Amino acid sequence: MSEKNDERFARARSFQLGKSGRLVWRIGSIVLLLLAGGVMALGGQRLLGSGGAPNETRVTTFTDWRVVCPPYTAATPNCALTLDVLRDTGGVLVTLSMLEPAIGSPLSITVPHGVALDSGMGFSIGNEPMRVRPYETCTAQGCIALVTVDADTMRSLSANMGGQVVVALPGNASPVTIPFSLRGFPEGHADLERAKSERSSFFSFLNL
Repeated sequence: MSEKNDERFARARSFQLGKSGRLVWRIGSIVLLLLAGGVMALGGQRLLGSGGAPNETRVTTFTDWRVVCPPYTAATPNCALTLDVLRDTGGVLVTLSMLEPAIGSPLSITVPHGVALDSGMGFSIGNEPMRVRPYETCTAQGCIALVTVDADTMRSLSANMGGQVVVALPGNASPVTIPFSLRGFPEGHADLERAKSERSSFFSFLNL
């Protein structure tokens, strides 16, 4: 009788160990699959150019706008959505640039030196009324004014095909109007949002 009980106990023990072993194996397999999936996803992003290698600059063009993602550092944590308006004779006349995709963030507009700073800069989208913005500063690249991109401005930027920057020049009675394109802005803004999310995600730490 004792031998039969011992045999039954051994079988039950073996069954429980088998169940535990299979459970541990399954959990281990799931963990390995999740880790492998994360590595494959990260590798896929790099191969497709969506994340970019940490020491490379990624430039993605959306018609007339482009998203520039420099190597991720403390000094350059963000990508930029930019548009350059070129002179007929060559060189950049106006640059529009956005670093933060969130509503309420600024759109910076850089124009060449030599403008009448006291007059400020005019800015309009489509057929909307002109807004006059003060110049914030001048750098080696030119003089900069900022336009706050609130919800209405974002809708206008996404729904129109172009806008205008207006500058005053010393000694000129009439201001100079410089048109700019908005073709590709909605797609570029969406890509800037995605790039911002990627750089803020957990996997971005693997690129440091």
